[in-house]
Formats: sequence, C-alpha cells, structure tokens
Amino acid sequence: MGVVINTNISSITASRILSENRADLEKAMERLASGKRINSANDDAAGMAVAAKMRADIRSLNQAVRNTNDAISLVNTYDGAASEIESILIRMRELAVQANNGTYEPADRTNANYEYSALKTEIARIAGVTAFNRTTLGQGSGGLATGATLSGDTTFQFYVGSDVAKSGNTVTFSAAALDLNKTIVSSTLDSIDTTGNSALAIGHLDEAIYKLAANRAQAGALVNRLEHTVSNLMNVSQRLQEAVSGIEDADYAAESAALARGMVLAQAGTAMLAQANQAPNFILALLRS
Repeated sequence: MGVVINTNISSITASRILSENRADLEKAMERLASGKRINSANDDAAGMAVAAKMRADIRSLNQAVRNTNDAISLVNTYDGAASEIESILIRMRELAVQANNGTYEPADRTNANYEYSALKTEIARIAGVTAFNRTTLGQGSGGLATGATLSGDTTFQFYVGSDVAKSGNTVTFSAAALDLNKTIVSSTLDSIDTTGNSALAIGHLDEAIYKLAANRAQAGALVNRLEHTVSNLMNVSQRLQEAVSGIEDADYAAESAALARGMVLAQAGTAMLAQANQAPNFILALLRS
C-alpha cells in the first residue's frame, strides 16, 4: 500500500471498529440498566411479539384468579347463610318435638310457638338480606317481589379462564332459595300450638333440613372445585412468567461480561484511533528529508 495523506485507511478502520464496539457497549449498559434483554423492537422483533402475547395472557390469568376467588367468596357467603338457617331449622324441630309432648298444656305450646314463629321470620329475613356485592343470594328465582314464590334457583356464572376460544372456562352456581319456610308453612303449619300441628311440622322440618343439606353439599363441592381452579390458574401464570423472563429479561452474568469486554475494547479502540490519526505525521519526515 502506498503512503498517502488524503485517505487515512487505518483511521477509518479504527473508527469503524470503535463505533461497533461502542454500540455493543451501549447495548450492554442499556440491558444492565433496564434489566431487559429486549428494550425495543429491533432487539428481537419475534421475541417481542411472543412476549407481548404472553404478558396479555398473564394479566388475564391473574384476573381469572381474582374472579375465581370472588366466586369462592360468594359461594361461601351463601353457605354461611345456609349454615345459620340450618341451626334455626334444628331449633324449630326441637321446639316442635317439645310441643308434641302430651305433658304440655295449650298455654305451654303457645309460649313455645312464640319462638317458633320468630325463628320462621328470621329464616325469611336471612334469605332476603344475605348478599354479595349487593346481589341477593338466597331468594331463589322469585327475587324480592312482593308475594313472589321463592322457588327455583338463582344462577351465577363465573368466568374462570382467559381464552374465549377454550370451552369450559365458565362455571355455574345455582343458588337455591334459602327461605325454606315455603316448604314447611301452610294453612295448617302456621304454628305448633297443637300436637297435630307439631307432628306435621316435624316431618316438614326434616324435609327442609334434608333439602338444605343438599344445597350446602353442592355449594361445598363447588368451593372445593374452584380452589383447584385457582391453583391451576396460578400454576399456568407462573409458567408463562418464567417463559417471558427467558425471552425478555437480561442475563446479568452475560451482560456484565459483555460490559467488561466492551469497555476494554472501547479504550483500546480509542487508543488505536489516536495512533492512526498520527500516521500522516510520518509523511512530514519524508518531506523534510
């Protein structure tokens, strides 16, 4: 190669290599500062697209976990009210058995009937006021309308998934009416003031207790199911977060090594560029000679 002054090839080469090294150094600094391997689309376009989709799934799965926990709370609220009504029904049956005894006078049965009537009223009140997020749970399909027959179930649908393309992400809970007075109260069962009414009340109270037990069993089974749903959702969310971390997060060991290498190369490149820029000075020596 001839000795020229207009084009300093050594300086151009050193400048190009220094620029490349500084770009790598700045990339390592950016990743170490942000903790992310992908800080812009040009870092990894395909990886960024996959990570964005996974992040959307993770956020949705976490919301599904909250949905499911809310569903568990709703069903447990229903079951708590049912448990209290069960206690009332048992006490009412005890009173009916007591009033059916021939050792009691009519006045005694009248006194027992005061509590019996009060307990019937409390069953209706609990069924009417037990609510979750201002939604009444125990009124059945009759709702709160005056004179409505409290029969059938109130259906709640819980969305416990994140992908509408997948079937099975909706869980249904049928909340049966809790006002079981409707199964034990008729024109002949308004009170336990006679032995005849007391005997009838015992049979109908047994029916109500069995029915309530079935309702509670269904509620308990659903809660157990939903607890497994929560565990699975949390597991899927965790695995997706692990995958996103592998795509997006910076490896600090690797990036620290890249930073150290880049700093050495940047310093060496700067020194070599300075040397290359001094090369034309040799031509002055030739001219002086």
